[in-house]
Amino acid sequence: MSFHLTKKIEHESHCEAAIRAKRGKDALFHAAKAAEFGLALATQTDEELARRYVEDAEAWLDIAERVKANPLKGSEPKVGPSSKEPLKSDGDAESSTSASEWLVTEKPDVTFDEIAGMEEAKQSIREMVVYPLKQPEKARALGLKPGGGVLLYGPPGNGKTLLGKAIAGELDAPFYYASGAQIRSKWHGESEQRLRQLIQAAKSQPIAILFLDEVEGLLPKRSGHSVVDNRIVTQFLAEIGGFEESENILLILGATNKPWDIDEAVFRTGRFDEKIYIPPPDTEARAGILRMHLDGVPAEESLDADAWAKRLEGYTGSDIVGIVNGGKRAALRRSVSENAEPTLTGADLEDAAKTIPSSVTAPMLKQYQKFREQRFS
Repeated sequence: MSFHLTKKIEHESHCEAAIRAKRGKDALFHAAKAAEFGLALATQTDEELARRYVEDAEAWLDIAERVKANPLKGSEPKVGPSSKEPLKSDGDAESSTSASEWLVTEKPDVTFDEIAGMEEAKQSIREMVVYPLKQPEKARALGLKPGGGVLLYGPPGNGKTLLGKAIAGELDAPFYYASGAQIRSKWHGESEQRLRQLIQAAKSQPIAILFLDEVEGLLPKRSGHSVVDNRIVTQFLAEIGGFEESENILLILGATNKPWDIDEAVFRTGRFDEKIYIPPPDTEARAGILRMHLDGVPAEESLDADAWAKRLEGYTGSDIVGIVNGGKRAALRRSVSENAEPTLTGADLEDAAKTIPSSVTAPMLKQYQKFREQRFS
């Protein structure tokens, strides 16, 4: 069985590469072989897994049929939608008119310095993109090219999306954003088409950041229960399988709260090479978040950010911001009712903290730890 799985993966990778290079005969051959080995695996597994392999094989056969019906002459096939739909080139009006839908026109004004904590994540991003762009001679000497894929995973509310915005701010680059819910459609073939349009729009820029939020909803584990899921994942693998060959620089960021629900193929080399866990902020990061949101706020002298940071062990960044904002609203109410100058007090934060418990539980953190140990250790 391991032989069939290895050959299946090999032919999938070769097919993706052939599609990117517009080698129609090679793409047709490898798609058919990927389906053949998938069907062979289906005969060797239990019923549930067998359905998954059959559905996956059908998706590759669909690709083979469409490559055969539409030879790759100057245009790339849309991997995934029905073979009854015409294949479209990058110059089609439908693609060009919708490309701007994903572009965040207002440049994010966040930088790394404004994000407390997440030092490992920030350093990885610097090494992958920032350093090679700012020191191109040194990067070229080492044979390094900026760009690649980074998956940010961890409990919700700890700044994964904020980090993506900060990267765009650091690089002064176009920032494309989409969530799984925005990509998926009830219409047959439209989800794959929208995903392709998004990736092609980002790849058309000299430098761009593509942020995919809620990756688990966009690229779930392929199974026999959803042909749509199989095709979306296949589309994604084909689209990004060769982006490193382009002269343009593309950084693909993915964010997820449920990494265990993502298809295994997405973790392979050439997709999300870096997998970075974003945990709840430590004491120093919590203190930094508090200082940022208390900066310039009239407060009593006894209000100690460091002391509060120690008290808020286990709280997420969004929890802490919620407590500070709740305290500010309490101070405003008191100021209005007493006709006095607004002053934030420790009691205001105490009252807010009573209504905002930590969003992260011990079982939740154990689940992330177990995933990291089983998948990436």
